[in-house]
Amino acid sequence: MTPAIALKSLRRATGRQGPDMLWMLLPLLASLVFLAFGGFVLSKLNEDARAVEAAQTSAVAATFASAVERVVSRALTATRSLAVMVYQGNGKVDDFERLALFLLPMYKGAYALSLAPDGIIRQIEPLDRNLLVRDHDVLEGQDREQVIKAIDRDTPVIEFSGPFQLIQGPVGAIGMLPIFLPDARGASAFWGYTVVTLVLPDAIEDANLDAMSLQGYAYELSGMDPEAGHRRVIARSTVPVLQPTCKDVSIERVSWTLCVSPLQTSSSWSRHLFELVLIVVCSVGVGCLVHALIVLRRTSRELEWSALHDALTGLPNRRYIYERLDTLLFPSRSDASLAAVAYLDLDGFKPINDAFGHGQGDGVLMTTAQRLTRASRPNDVVARIGGDEFVIVLRQLTDEAQCHRVLERVLKAVSEPIPLTATEVTVSASIGVVLMSADGLTDVETMMRAADEAMYQAKASGKNRIHMAARRT
Repeated sequence: MTPAIALKSLRRATGRQGPDMLWMLLPLLASLVFLAFGGFVLSKLNEDARAVEAAQTSAVAATFASAVERVVSRALTATRSLAVMVYQGNGKVDDFERLALFLLPMYKGAYALSLAPDGIIRQIEPLDRNLLVRDHDVLEGQDREQVIKAIDRDTPVIEFSGPFQLIQGPVGAIGMLPIFLPDARGASAFWGYTVVTLVLPDAIEDANLDAMSLQGYAYELSGMDPEAGHRRVIARSTVPVLQPTCKDVSIERVSWTLCVSPLQTSSSWSRHLFELVLIVVCSVGVGCLVHALIVLRRTSRELEWSALHDALTGLPNRRYIYERLDTLLFPSRSDASLAAVAYLDLDGFKPINDAFGHGQGDGVLMTTAQRLTRASRPNDVVARIGGDEFVIVLRQLTDEAQCHRVLERVLKAVSEPIPLTATEVTVSASIGVVLMSADGLTDVETMMRAADEAMYQAKASGKNRIHMAARRT
């Protein structure tokens, strides 16, 4: 072959090879483009999924933090029960031993009840396990005169401290209510403290933190030890908390912290495998990309819905009520009608939950939610704000009687028998109501607290009833 012929053959070969290589590269380039775009879409999906998970975790943490606050606050009311006796006896409590032993079983986790005249614990029950505390000065190491001077004599509040190692041995906390009695001249004089000693974590048992583990969450409740100067764990799950969402637990002037994180399960690995497969599929065509975009849109809607609704019952949740209560009650401040916030707590739900399990308990809650919705009017809003507690927002009421008729219908619906797998159970409801007009509208926290207090009045009056708080005008 001559050099000229050889050169022409090389050019022809090169000319054909150029287009062939280009067509071979185009599918690869297209696959790489789709792979990159698919990775971006799945990254957004994961981001939204994490946001949904974070919203759900935050709602769980808020619900159980609120439960701990309520449980400990109820236990601290033991100091007020003792204070009543001190006031009635003008500083003396006859047969304190019998009174204390009667009161102690009423407060879960109460380790001891004490009377501390002048800040010195003179009487404490049960005495056999608290001998080391008798004659203890609760103001030891403090400027007594300044401490007493700083107390608000008109509205004294419970002084709470804990968690720390009690003198008696276990880890606990104490609540002290300052008492002022009139002296010989009729002036208010410091008498001392009524004291309740709580043992932890027994005092928070009714908050049912272990339910979080059954729902797929790890948790840790801790507080600053005022004596040791470091955080002390009060209760935790068997699985450690990783990358948690934390909520403050406010008890009087002390703040504990509840941290919650989702458990890592096999479904997480399944999800990652699905994402890998989806990325590969996305690299072969636009159709899979459209599918991914649809999933992204659906996930975004689920995020918005789940952040404002209860996962079990589908009702609006605590966040929904707290963010929108003002406009739910009165869309316009010129509205001349009445509205009401009804705070409802189920009576007898916890024994059912304990006896038949959380699965059956969830069934009771779902049935109750359906009955509340049916018994309410179409323009009313029914929400589950946590545990066995619900809120009904009654709008456009003509008068108080109409409000009462609706809630009587609610009481009747709730108390109907609920069928379970092998039996049927019955619960009732205690309802606290705050009725108001548009010009009486105040902040959400105040309205909810007033309705909650009215609910506790209904429970204290015998349960399965309605207690109307003073109308706000």
